[in-house]
Amino acid sequence: MLPTVNIPANTVIFTEGSYDKIMYIVIDGGVEIYVDRNGEEFTLATILQYDFFGEMAIYRNRPRSASAKTISDTKVVLIKSRVQLEQFIVENPSFAGKMMVIMGNRLANTNDLLIEKMNEYNTKIAELTANLGDTAVVNMATI
Repeated sequence: MLPTVNIPANTVIFTEGSYDKIMYIVIDGGVEIYVDRNGEEFTLATILQYDFFGEMAIYRNRPRSASAKTISDTKVVLIKSRVQLEQFIVENPSFAGKMMVIMGNRLANTNDLLIEKMNEYNTKIAELTANLGDTAVVNMATI
């Protein structure tokens, strides 16, 4: 049986840049995933009952890319290793299917965002080169 923890509302679970290796499954309550940019918090996702977060820590030896804090009193299951996750999936095969769907949706959303940002970048480059004129474009290309 995996450990469960009760976490009070408005508690930071982990911060962007931390290196812990724990994945969480929300049993009750909710968690906000966010980043802080220049003192302003931007919500990336809200995780509710039977959803999970922090799974990338199990697979990568990199710092957390975002922070997580509870939005209400929350109960979570802690998964501290790949072995524990694999065992949990064997014991709960319906969770494996749900996890694949959620991770697929997250990847698709990330791809959409990446394409959007690439299009914005390309538009800005086109505007910049149009404003600089043909000579500047040639000079930029040789740099």
